[in-house]
Amino acid sequence: MDNPSRLLKVSRYVLEPSISGLALVREFLKATLQPFPVVQPHVFDILSATHEACKNAIEHDPVARHPVDVSCEVFKDIVVIKVSDRGNGFDPDILPPQPPELEATSERGLFLIYSLMDSVDVETGRDGTWITMTSGLRTNFNGRWRPC
Repeated sequence: MDNPSRLLKVSRYVLEPSISGLALVREFLKATLQPFPVVQPHVFDILSATHEACKNAIEHDPVARHPVDVSCEVFKDIVVIKVSDRGNGFDPDILPPQPPELEATSERGLFLIYSLMDSVDVETGRDGTWITMTSGLRTNFNGRWRPC
């Protein structure tokens, strides 16, 4: 019997601590996910959540000198994205994040990540932050979404 969580691909990327590098992370993810048709309906959410996680890591690194590590694991039924940094961490009591004010132009990243992904796990401390984001892959079957 086929394992529903069989690993299909693993890719890793090291992002230099620069906002201009965020476009490269998006291209890395698009290239990693492109060969898998079942992932395509989820690409926007995965790219957007990863962009926010990387942007937070860069913006909250007080000296902007540490790279951000990004990994993408594609399984038959899920995609797992891991983003880790070496910043000072943050107060985990803010999790899960509350919705931002309607007119807010900042401080929306964690809320968006939690909204776009099916599962989010955060570990944070003085040595950095590790965010693991999971998107379940579903297909539209007779007008109803169901797991693959």
